[in-house]
Amino acid sequence: MTLAINQSTSFDAQLKDDKEIPFVNFTGSVDAKAVPSVNYYITNQDVYSKNVKNFRTAFMDFQNAVFDAADKKAIELDEGTATDEDEVPTE
Repeated sequence: MTLAINQSTSFDAQLKDDKEIPFVNFTGSVDAKAVPSVNYYITNQDVYSKNVKNFRTAFMDFQNAVFDAADKKAIELDEGTATDEDEVPTE
């Protein structure tokens, strides 16, 4: 029997306007093979519409954080120094 345990690094953030009203949630991850994933969900369309430029800047910053982690993970995998295991055999 084999138990496949997937490990990833997770990221999340919430963007708020100047009045501290949240309007976008960001999520991201980097899996054990250094593959990044980034998503966002607009939670308040009215506030978002007034803050599109701020959203785009924040989204790029968030993406860069996730992609930087993916690049670091890829280097670890290439060098053989990665610590995550893709599969954990069980008996």
